[in-house]
Amino acid sequence: MAEVAAGRFIENTIEESTVKYSTLLLTLYIAFLPVSTALSGFIISSSIQSLLAVLFIFVSFVEMLISGKIKIEMKLIPVYVYFLYMISTGLWNSAFSLDWYSMQVMVTFFIIICVSIRCYSKMEIKLVKLAFYGSICVTWISTLFFSFFHGGRIYIEIFSLMDPNDFATGLAMAFALCLTELMGKKNVIFNTACLLSLLVIVYFTGSRGGLLTMLVIIFIWILSLKGKKKYILLGSIFAATIVLFVCAEFGIGPSMIKRFSITALIASGGTGRSDIWKAALKYFATQDPWHMIFGNGLGSFADTVKYVAVGHDYRYESHNMFINVLIEGGIAGLGLLLACFASLYVYAVKNKNLFGILAVTGFIVSGISLDAQVYRTFAIAAAMAVIYRGTGDAGHIAGNKLELEGAAGK
Repeated sequence: MAEVAAGRFIENTIEESTVKYSTLLLTLYIAFLPVSTALSGFIISSSIQSLLAVLFIFVSFVEMLISGKIKIEMKLIPVYVYFLYMISTGLWNSAFSLDWYSMQVMVTFFIIICVSIRCYSKMEIKLVKLAFYGSICVTWISTLFFSFFHGGRIYIEIFSLMDPNDFATGLAMAFALCLTELMGKKNVIFNTACLLSLLVIVYFTGSRGGLLTMLVIIFIWILSLKGKKKYILLGSIFAATIVLFVCAEFGIGPSMIKRFSITALIASGGTGRSDIWKAALKYFATQDPWHMIFGNGLGSFADTVKYVAVGHDYRYESHNMFINVLIEGGIAGLGLLLACFASLYVYAVKNKNLFGILAVTGFIVSGISLDAQVYRTFAIAAAMAVIYRGTGDAGHIAGNKLELEGAAGK
């Protein structure tokens, strides 16, 4: 019996410390996520992120074939169905082509499959967590390559120029992790410093979508707290938000602060986004029943809505994940997308996984102002990796369940 017990102990120890090659690629992908588009051009006709994505998918499938350990998570079925449906809509898009947009959707789908049909050892979970902190370090370093444009906004340019909104909303995952780690009472100063630095960086990008994403994540995090602390922090975040909007409205502070005023937002229509959305919804209302229900096909938004802003000569994309899916996938596609998010929330709440809740929330909010299913596509895949998989059970970023009840009240 003693020999059997010793054998099991050794086996469990090996399993807990196992690190697969695919996990190393995964951590690299996450670490460089904030500046992924700024790395385009480093490799001819590609980028570091594209190379890492292809390698991750290839190595993951090889590892699964060798080990034979594959477990389909039934609760992920709505997510799989959504992506499969959106990819299949390319069949009725007469102008469909394997361009960057469609390839991104397909790559995201394969990444989601790879991260969700296997379990991770405790060491691998720690590496994933460290990768998110690594992404914060990459963010700090990337600010050395900034330039000021348009009233003081930061634009990051390494090998190519990166959109500040893409950059800002891409920080949501790391932001969610830092807030989650604060519940554990460890490294409080470090995590607080990370949070404040990310907020400052997002502010200087001038990204209203990025700032809104951070504020909503903070709000949801505060709601998970217990005791007087919840109400004190709720009052503080509410007061800080009011101060920000008042200063923005009256131009108190740096000139860029005016970007965050309600007046400026309404006047610009979200930098023209409202005009795009109106044009898209108007187009949707004129479609026949088939296209209303099933959409116009993957990658068809720009060529079907045909919105061209005054003074420009190119067709705009949707800048809204939900409207994009409505046009390309129809009512059916939008319904599947909502079912996808609902299943993620139900599973995360059921397992008291705060990081999962915050990560999915950040992805949804960023989708209000961006085509989030394309920009920062790996964010949702990484969220699902930690929501559904961990050390063999539900899967949590810290390697075990995060008990929301009582964790903050201790």
